[in-house]
Amino acid sequence: MNMMLTALIRIALSALLLIPFSMTDGEVHEDYIRTYREIAVKEMERTGIPASIKLAQAILESNGGRSELARKAHNHFGIKCGNDWQGETYHLEDDDYDSGGNKVKSCFRVYRRDEASFIAHSEFLRDPKKAARYGFLFRIPPTDYRRWAHGLKKAGYASNPRYPQLLIDLIERYKLDQYDLVSPDALDKLAGISRINDIRLTFAREGESLGSIANRTESSVNKLIKYNDYLYTADGPLPEEALVYLQPKRNYFRGKQQWHKVQAGETLMSISQLYGIKVAKLRKKNRIPYGFEPAVGERIRLRWKISKKDIPRTVRPGPLPEKGQPIPTQEPTPPEPSTRPDPQVIDDSDLPLATPSPPQGTPTLPGIEDEPGPATSPILHTVAPGDTLWQISRKYKISVAQIKILNQLDTDAIQVGQKLRLK
Repeated sequence: MNMMLTALIRIALSALLLIPFSMTDGEVHEDYIRTYREIAVKEMERTGIPASIKLAQAILESNGGRSELARKAHNHFGIKCGNDWQGETYHLEDDDYDSGGNKVKSCFRVYRRDEASFIAHSEFLRDPKKAARYGFLFRIPPTDYRRWAHGLKKAGYASNPRYPQLLIDLIERYKLDQYDLVSPDALDKLAGISRINDIRLTFAREGESLGSIANRTESSVNKLIKYNDYLYTADGPLPEEALVYLQPKRNYFRGKQQWHKVQAGETLMSISQLYGIKVAKLRKKNRIPYGFEPAVGERIRLRWKISKKDIPRTVRPGPLPEKGQPIPTQEPTPPEPSTRPDPQVIDDSDLPLATPSPPQGTPTLPGIEDEPGPATSPILHTVAPGDTLWQISRKYKISVAQIKILNQLDTDAIQVGQKLRLK
């Protein structure tokens, strides 16, 4: 009997030895973190998304790399195909239903490498077309993972009401926030500086002006006006979340997107701000004459010059020039920059030389109407496309406040074709 019991024990022990060792969730997650922490930090340095948030999202979405999508499609964030995906696809049941309410397989993107999925996650969040949805996240310091976690839920990234807490629990359990402190761009992120088209920019906070942004980002007001194509005035309040570039915009869009479809209310200026392309270059690439804007539904080239057969239809915004007035054919000369030395801002080698200041003298200025009468008669300026009160004040050596008083203006907003009294 004892011999039989001993044999049974030996058989049981042998069976146990044949059972493969299974790692705990904690061990799987720690191994996953060691594997992908480097790419998470690199993406934080490149885009400003906290490494802790990226790692926590990846662990949660891919079950620590064990999900079917992560194993077979190298897709660690569950990014779906979308309308513009041209690569391989993988179909899997998720949260999509047909018209009859039956669950159907969703289309997910397939990546060649796991690292490509981490990069694609960054590009998904900072896509210019999603700026209205996710743009505010990039004003949150990368060291504040709690606000990032709740911000993702606020932006609609996930439907699970516990999504922020799930991310925070993972970050604090595995001390993922330690990876948020190694970025050389940490000071930029703390100042609310982000990037579009690899150009430094910030989003205006409530009640901010160019002056307060210049102080916050260690820039100069004159350069901010120039870098943003004279869209903003020096002393006027900015709309909340307005994009303010801290470096010269580029000559073309460096991302993969080549076209932009014009939506209602968009202009070349707003498209220029959206993609970080100089408005003059955008106009030249698309062969759109000054004084005209692309029509709704037309496609605008973001990189190379458009072919003649693809020139977009255009419209003229605002009232037509009065009879006898010439239609402007070129961009207005920007106001002469201040002679005060400004802090240096990194420039790009592909940017053209600065436009020279206009020659001194007293030539006849377009848009000026001298009404007949004595020498003390008022001088009127007809607002042209692109004009701002600040530009007009510099041109005629009169302050913005004086222009507002003369014309009984309550705001800095002016309309094309509007006549402003300057004397």
